[in-house]
Amino acid sequence: MGKSQRTKGAGFEREICHVLSEALGGKFTRNLDQVRDGGGDIMLPGYLIECKRRARISIYEWMEQADKSCNAEQKPIVIARGDNKDALAIMRLEDFILLLSRQIGGEQA
Repeated sequence: MGKSQRTKGAGFEREICHVLSEALGGKFTRNLDQVRDGGGDIMLPGYLIECKRRARISIYEWMEQADKSCNAEQKPIVIARGDNKDALAIMRLEDFILLLSRQIGGEQA
C-alpha cells in the first residue's frame, strides 16, 4: 500500500471518528496500535469498526478482516465509502437484528 493510500485511509478513519463523536457524544479515536497489535480501526464497546475507502468495494473480504480482529465480546462492522459515494455501515444480519431488538425493546419498555 502506497503512502497516498495510507493517508486516504487515515483521513477516512478520522472522519468516521468525528462523525461518531458528533452523533453519539463522547470522543472516538483511531486505534493507532492496529498495525503493531492488530485489531480494527476504531473500537467501540461491543464493536470493532474497520474503515475502508476505496474505488472498488470488497465487502466480504473486509468483513472477514474485521471478524478476525474481533475478540469474543466484539461484533465486526465495516464502514466503507467508494469514491464519490456515501459511506455505508456493513454488519452481519444477525448482529443487525440484535442491535435493532435492543433499540426497539428499549423504546417499548
